[in-house]
Amino acid sequence: MNVLRIQSIRVAAAAGIILPPPLPLLDERIQLRPFRAVVDRLLAMNPVAAAAYGFDRTAAKSWLQNQHLEPAVTAAEAQFLENGSGHKQQFRLQVEGMWVLAWAVGLVGRIDFWKDCDSRFVTQLPKLKVGQSGASWYERARMRGSDEILAACDLAYCLHWAVRQSEIEGLKPPAGLKQYIVIERRRALEWLSGDDAWSEITLDT
Repeated sequence: MNVLRIQSIRVAAAAGIILPPPLPLLDERIQLRPFRAVVDRLLAMNPVAAAAYGFDRTAAKSWLQNQHLEPAVTAAEAQFLENGSGHKQQFRLQVEGMWVLAWAVGLVGRIDFWKDCDSRFVTQLPKLKVGQSGASWYERARMRGSDEILAACDLAYCLHWAVRQSEIEGLKPPAGLKQYIVIERRRALEWLSGDDAWSEITLDT
C-alpha cells in the first residue's frame, strides 16, 4: 500500500468511513497537466457556469472569444452556450470542479470534501459583466506540487467509492458527504492528473 492510500484511509477513518483494502491504487508516476492548460480550463468554465445561472449566453460566448479560450470549452458546453441545450444543473455543479482547479494553482487555500466551495468564490473570478480579463490569473497562479494534487485525487477516489457504495445499499452518503461535491471535485482531479479530455473522464470506482 502506498503513502497516498495510507493518508486517504486515515482521513476517511477520521470521518467514520472504513475503506476496503482491495481498492486499486493510483499510479504515483502520473504527470500533471501543464499549468497554462489548467488556468485555461478554469477560466473557460466560468462563463459556462455563469450562463447556467442566468448570465447571457451570447455575452458568455463573446468573453470566451475575447480571451481566446474557446479551445478549453467542451463540445457540450459550447452547445449549451450556442442554443441552451444540455442540463443546466450539470454546468452549475461544475463550480465545484472550478474550485479544485483554483486550489491546484494556488488561488484557493484548501479544499474540504465535506464543504461546498466558498460562496465568495465568484467574486474572485473575472467579472464577466464588464468583460474583465483573466490575464491576472496566469500571473498570480502557481501550480501545487504533484504529491499534494495526487493525494487529493486519491482521497476523492476513496470518498467516491464510499458514496457509491452507500447508494448501492440504498443509504445516504456517509459522514455527511454530498455526492455532487465528491464527483465534481474528483472529475477535476482526475483531469489534472491524466491526459483524457474533460468530457471523457471516467469515474469508475
